[in-house]
Amino acid sequence: MPRFFLFISLAVFLVSCDHLPSVDQDPIVARVGSHYLYASALSAQLMPQLSEEDSTLLAQNIINTWAKDQLLYDQALLNLDQPTQAKLNDLVERYRLDLWARSYKESVVKSMVDTEVSTKELEEYYQQNLNSFILKEDVIQLRYIILPADNIDLELIQERFQRFNLEDRAFLDSLSYQFSDYELDESRWISRRAFERKFGKVAKDPFENYLKKSQFFLLDNAIEVYLLQVNDFKYHNEIAPLAMVRNTVEKIVFNRKKLKFIKEFDQEILQDAIQTNKFEIYP
Repeated sequence: MPRFFLFISLAVFLVSCDHLPSVDQDPIVARVGSHYLYASALSAQLMPQLSEEDSTLLAQNIINTWAKDQLLYDQALLNLDQPTQAKLNDLVERYRLDLWARSYKESVVKSMVDTEVSTKELEEYYQQNLNSFILKEDVIQLRYIILPADNIDLELIQERFQRFNLEDRAFLDSLSYQFSDYELDESRWISRRAFERKFGKVAKDPFENYLKKSQFFLLDNAIEVYLLQVNDFKYHNEIAPLAMVRNTVEKIVFNRKKLKFIKEFDQEILQDAIQTNKFEIYP
């Protein structure tokens, strides 16, 4: 077996083992000039779930990519002028510092910033920014059940669905395995497009005819029956209900808290460094 493939097979074997070799036992897999690729570095990029054949092919690709990168780097050092190299080194250093700083800040944010957004925070931001939540299309709030037309409990299900007290909700939940699809959450809002995608094949009337508060509709075809209870609706250009944009508002409020914390954190780092003489600006 050629030496090159022997090293690849060795690296694949190492990945399949429970323990990686120590530094002293780390074999060299490839060399480009004064650069060396070690088996531990190669095995870290391989995927243990692959077959031996696929792992060998992946290892070859990794080694070839590594060799090409090293060769190009060496050629760049020889052929790029000093100002360009200095600029690149500066960019690399900036990226290195930024990467470490961002990773550290994210770690601090996770441990220090409350990820929970309270209902009060949500409502305050929503009320203060209503014009940011203008609807681009009509929306409708409804619950629904879609079930086979030959369901023997259809009349009882319809009765429970229309009355819909706590006992009825529990009853319908217990029969949900009989439904083709359902949504019993009364706070759910869907767009006109979503309504037409789901019910357009059986909804014989124009969408506007379903924009009626506290109205029940029964739609059917030869196969299925659709029970719809419309609770509310809003037209495009009106303010979107909070329930519909809740996830968006949560993300915005959390990101604002996060940015505020990071800004204060940056200022505290500088102030602490000044007070402890770690940071000085010379005249």
